[in-house]
This record gives sequence, C-alpha cells and structure tokens, in this order.
Amino acid sequence: MNSKAGVAAVDRAFDILHAFSHERPVLSLADISRITGLYKSTILRLMGSLEKYSFVWQRADGTYQLGAGLLSLSSIFQDAFDLRQFVEPVLEDLVSQTNEGASFFIRDGEDQVCLFRVEGRHLVRDHSIRQGDRRPLNNSAASTLLQRFAEPSAAPIQPEDACIVSVGKVNPEMAAVGVPVFQSGHALAGVMTLSGPSARFTDDYVERLRTVLLEAGTRLSISLGETASRFALLRQDG
Repeated sequence: MNSKAGVAAVDRAFDILHAFSHERPVLSLADISRITGLYKSTILRLMGSLEKYSFVWQRADGTYQLGAGLLSLSSIFQDAFDLRQFVEPVLEDLVSQTNEGASFFIRDGEDQVCLFRVEGRHLVRDHSIRQGDRRPLNNSAASTLLQRFAEPSAAPIQPEDACIVSVGKVNPEMAAVGVPVFQSGHALAGVMTLSGPSARFTDDYVERLRTVLLEAGTRLSISLGETASRFALLRQDG
C-alpha cells in the first residue's frame, strides 16, 4: 500500500468511528454506509482492523457499536489531561482584550467553584472573586449557566441561552457576563465569565463583552473536544 492509499484508509476508518454518536450508539452496515458514503465492501475491510484493536465490536445481531479499546485510549487521555493548560491562556487573552477580570467556574454539588482566575487590569475592578472561592449556587451568571447546562446534550446551543448577563444580582456594585464551555461527550466543562463594576457595564459594553466571550467560549469548547456543530446557531446569529 502506498502512502496516499494508507492515509486514505486511515481517514475512512475515522469516518466510520465518527459515524457513531450518543444519538446513534448502535449502527448497521447499511447505516454506516449511508452516514459515511463508503461502500459496504470498504467498510467491512476496515472493520477487520477496527475490531482487531477493539475500537469497534460486532453484536450478535450483526450491528456494530464502539469497542472498549476507545475507552482505554480515553483513560490515557484523561491521565494526561490538564484543564489549566487549556483554560488559563484563554482567560489571559480575554483580559488582554477587555481589561476585565476573567474567571472559570465549575459546579461541585450545589456549589460553584472558581477554578481559575486572571485579575483585570482596570484600576477599579472586581475584587470579589478569587481563585478557589466556593459559593452556593445562586442567580449569578456563572450559577445560572452551570444549572442550565447540567445535562449533556448534542442539540445546537440557542443564541438566547448562550450568554448570561448579571448586573448587581449578587453584589449590587458588580456585574458579569458569562458563557458555557463544553467538552467531549457534550458535557459542560464549566462557565467562563468577565466581571467588573456595574457602572461600566453599559448595554453597548456588554454587547462587546458578549461577542468576545462567545468567540472565546466556542474556541475553548472545541479544543476540549466539543463538536463545532453545537455552535452553528451562534455563528448564524453573529
């Protein structure tokens, strides 16, 4: 097999693996052919290699599902995965663009936790948030999104759900704009916010922050394994 043919075979094998989804965990040969556009003979030839490495498993009824070999690779990825190396550069970039404080929150039970924080550069800025802060879920931008997207879903994100603005709801002198960040499996990784004094958060300024945050949240989500199709409606809205 020449190098080009080898690369093509690998591409087709990945096409087969990506035919499976949460909505389609079990597929027939005809299903895979329809989704990938590959001939059944090509699929059967590639299935031999995929089954050999336990990436695909053929069920008793002849249909296929993903195999435990992928779970093993996922475990290795998780061992090497460091969320900080993905999130902190994005937070630093947000501060460079806006000068507002940038935070990344996760949910832990009924609490929100500020996992990462990069301080703003304005002389007057939000000092109420510190990295490591733990607070009960409330009506803040971060808490609202952590609760809204608690359950994984492959559905495209609606523009009206993608960004929360909170002005004076938790601290009357502070405001925040937040967006969700997703990861592989369509699960919520956390919420990213920009925060500062309420007086600075005029409608025009909030719209600017919203645009910057949505772009950053989309980019970070895709780098964490979320599919670009989740953000299709946001691109149309923009």
